[in-house]
Amino acid sequence: MNTRRAISLLPTVIVLSLAWTYHQYLQYLIGAFLIFVAIAIFVKLFRVVARLTHSASFREIDQMDGIEFEKYIAQLLRINGYSHVKLTNKFDYGIDILARKNGIRWGIQVKRNRGQVKVDAVRQAVTGLKMYNCDKAMVITNSYFGRYATTLAKVNDCVLIDRLQLYKLMH
Repeated sequence: MNTRRAISLLPTVIVLSLAWTYHQYLQYLIGAFLIFVAIAIFVKLFRVVARLTHSASFREIDQMDGIEFEKYIAQLLRINGYSHVKLTNKFDYGIDILARKNGIRWGIQVKRNRGQVKVDAVRQAVTGLKMYNCDKAMVITNSYFGRYATTLAKVNDCVLIDRLQLYKLMH
């Protein structure tokens, strides 16, 4: 290749290398922007959830004992259209509240917890159904459910109401 031809190709090589460099830079810029947007959305959602779940009413709920929480949930169920709401006795066989809605007889286990609700809560609710002639089981908590509790609930068609869903019931 002669020198004149090499010099004439030099601008083309420079433009192509700049385009390649710009292309890689643009990918990094778009990636960084998308990461920034994802973090901003996550922070916003975290703040909304934190504000919702740490409201004055949740501070009160988190201080209740088990019986107070059961009574509170019974009243909340009535407000949300459940009828024949009744607390069971001390030896409840895994069902704390009986209620009806849309022709379904519910056996409800109530757990006021500081930590994650474990699989035993779901097991208690599901096994107590026959004792009270219920159609479906539900577990309501002021906390969140563990992985095994969620899995067992799905298999047994047990409805789980965690802290966020409880907030929706409250409002």
